[in-house]
Amino acid sequence: MEERFKEIIRNIVREMMTQDEIDESTTTASVDGYNTPNAFKKTDGTDEDEETDDKFVDRINQSTGFKRVSENRWHELRKSDGAPKQKIGVGIRNINKQLSEMEQFLKWYGKIKQESGMSADDHWKRTKTHLFKIKERLSKIQRRISELS
Repeated sequence: MEERFKEIIRNIVREMMTQDEIDESTTTASVDGYNTPNAFKKTDGTDEDEETDDKFVDRINQSTGFKRVSENRWHELRKSDGAPKQKIGVGIRNINKQLSEMEQFLKWYGKIKQESGMSADDHWKRTKTHLFKIKERLSKIQRRISELS
Protein backbone atom coordinates (compact mmCIF):
# COMPACT_ATOMS: atom_id res chain seq x y z
CA MET A 1 0.00 0.00 0.00
CA GLU A 2 2.79 2.40 0.92
CA GLU A 3 4.59 1.73 -2.35
CA ARG A 4 1.38 2.39 -4.28
CA PHE A 5 0.94 5.72 -2.46
CA LYS A 6 4.50 6.79 -3.34
CA GLU A 7 3.92 5.89 -6.98
CA ILE A 8 0.76 8.00 -7.11
CA ILE A 9 2.61 10.99 -5.63
CA ARG A 10 5.47 10.59 -8.15
CA ASN A 11 2.99 10.51 -11.03
CA ILE A 12 1.25 13.64 -9.82
CA VAL A 13 4.56 15.48 -9.46
CA ARG A 14 5.73 14.39 -12.93
CA GLU A 15 2.44 15.47 -14.44
CA MET A 16 2.66 18.88 -12.78
CA MET A 17 6.24 19.38 -13.97
CA THR A 18 5.38 18.62 -17.57
CA GLN A 19 2.34 20.92 -17.57
CA ASP A 20 3.87 24.07 -16.05
CA GLU A 21 7.57 24.25 -15.55
CA ILE A 22 8.53 26.84 -13.01
CA ASP A 23 11.40 29.04 -14.15
CA GLU A 24 11.44 31.24 -11.09
CA SER A 25 9.56 31.65 -7.86
CA THR A 26 9.60 34.24 -5.11
CA THR A 27 8.27 34.49 -1.61
CA THR A 28 7.92 37.27 0.92
CA ALA A 29 10.20 35.43 3.34
CA SER A 30 13.21 37.48 2.26
CA VAL A 31 11.52 40.88 2.62
CA ASP A 32 12.90 43.12 5.39
CA GLY A 33 9.43 43.85 6.68
CA TYR A 34 8.76 47.32 8.00
CA ASN A 35 12.16 48.78 7.23
CA THR A 36 10.52 51.72 5.48
CA PRO A 37 11.65 55.03 6.98
CA ASN A 38 9.60 57.10 4.50
CA ALA A 39 6.45 54.99 4.65
CA PHE A 40 4.24 57.85 5.77
CA LYS A 41 5.82 60.59 3.70
CA LYS A 42 4.30 61.59 0.39
CA THR A 43 7.70 61.34 -1.30
CA ASP A 44 10.83 59.24 -1.00
CA GLY A 45 13.18 62.00 0.27
CA THR A 46 15.41 62.13 -2.81
CA ASP A 47 14.31 65.56 -4.10
CA GLU A 48 16.31 68.53 -2.76
CA ASP A 49 13.15 70.65 -2.33
CA GLU A 50 11.50 68.12 -0.03
CA GLU A 51 11.50 68.53 3.73
CA THR A 52 14.22 66.72 5.63
CA ASP A 53 13.43 63.78 7.86
CA ASP A 54 14.05 65.94 10.94
CA LYS A 55 11.56 68.56 9.75
CA PHE A 56 9.06 65.81 8.90
CA VAL A 57 9.37 64.27 12.38
CA ASP A 58 9.07 67.72 13.98
CA ARG A 59 5.93 68.47 11.94
CA ILE A 60 4.35 65.14 12.93
CA ASN A 61 5.28 65.69 16.58
CA GLN A 62 3.80 69.18 16.52
CA SER A 63 0.51 67.96 15.07
CA THR A 64 0.23 65.14 17.63
CA GLY A 65 1.48 67.13 20.62
CA PHE A 66 4.53 64.93 21.16
CA LYS A 67 8.07 66.19 21.58
CA ARG A 68 11.27 64.81 20.12
CA VAL A 69 13.14 62.96 22.85
CA SER A 70 16.88 62.71 22.62
CA GLU A 71 18.65 59.60 23.83
CA ASN A 72 21.20 61.86 25.47
CA ARG A 73 18.83 64.11 27.40
CA TRP A 74 20.89 63.88 30.57
CA HIS A 75 24.00 65.10 28.75
CA GLU A 76 22.05 67.86 27.02
CA LEU A 77 20.54 68.96 30.34
CA ARG A 78 23.89 68.94 32.08
CA LYS A 79 25.63 70.93 29.33
CA SER A 80 22.76 73.38 28.69
CA ASP A 81 23.11 77.04 29.60
CA GLY A 82 21.65 78.24 32.84
CA ALA A 83 22.27 77.94 36.52
CA PRO A 84 21.36 74.74 38.36
CA LYS A 85 18.50 76.59 40.11
CA GLN A 86 17.09 77.59 36.74
CA LYS A 87 17.39 74.08 35.27
CA ILE A 88 15.65 72.56 38.28
CA GLY A 89 12.96 75.26 38.36
CA VAL A 90 12.08 74.89 34.67
CA GLY A 91 12.15 71.10 34.92
CA ILE A 92 9.88 71.00 37.97
CA ARG A 93 7.46 73.41 36.26
CA ASN A 94 7.29 71.06 33.24
CA ILE A 95 6.75 68.05 35.47
CA ASN A 96 3.94 69.90 37.24
CA LYS A 97 2.21 70.55 33.88
CA GLN A 98 2.56 66.89 32.89
CA LEU A 99 1.18 65.74 36.24
CA SER A 100 -1.81 68.08 35.85
CA GLU A 101 -2.57 66.53 32.49
CA MET A 102 -2.19 63.04 33.93
CA GLU A 103 -4.48 63.93 36.81
CA GLN A 104 -7.12 65.20 34.36
CA PHE A 105 -7.01 61.95 32.37
CA LEU A 106 -7.30 59.88 35.53
CA LYS A 107 -10.31 61.97 36.56
CA TRP A 108 -11.96 61.28 33.19
CA TYR A 109 -11.22 57.54 33.38
CA GLY A 110 -12.66 57.47 36.91
CA LYS A 111 -15.79 59.17 35.64
CA ILE A 112 -16.14 56.61 32.82
CA LYS A 113 -15.68 53.80 35.33
CA GLN A 114 -18.28 55.26 37.69
CA GLU A 115 -20.83 56.02 34.95
CA SER A 116 -20.56 52.51 33.53
CA GLY A 117 -20.84 50.86 36.95
CA MET A 118 -17.53 49.01 36.60
CA SER A 119 -15.74 47.57 39.58
CA ALA A 120 -12.01 46.99 40.01
CA ASP A 121 -12.58 43.33 39.10
CA ASP A 122 -13.91 44.36 35.67
CA HIS A 123 -10.53 45.66 34.47
CA TRP A 124 -8.48 43.64 32.04
CA LYS A 125 -5.61 41.74 33.60
CA ARG A 126 -3.06 43.91 31.83
CA THR A 127 -4.83 47.09 32.99
CA LYS A 128 -4.54 45.89 36.58
CA THR A 129 -0.83 45.24 36.04
CA HIS A 130 -0.33 48.72 34.57
CA LEU A 131 -2.20 50.34 37.47
CA PHE A 132 0.01 48.50 39.95
CA LYS A 133 3.17 49.61 38.11
CA ILE A 134 1.94 53.21 38.06
CA LYS A 135 1.41 53.06 41.83
CA GLU A 136 4.96 51.74 42.30
CA ARG A 137 6.41 54.46 40.09
CA LEU A 138 4.48 57.14 41.94
CA SER A 139 5.93 55.85 45.22
CA LYS A 140 9.44 56.15 43.78
CA ILE A 141 8.63 59.62 42.47
CA GLN A 142 7.39 60.62 45.92
CA ARG A 143 10.71 59.53 47.46
CA ARG A 144 12.67 61.51 44.84
CA ILE A 145 10.54 64.60 45.47
CA SER A 146 11.30 64.28 49.19
CA GLU A 147 15.02 64.16 48.38
CA LEU A 148 14.70 67.38 46.33
CA SER A 149 12.69 69.29 48.96
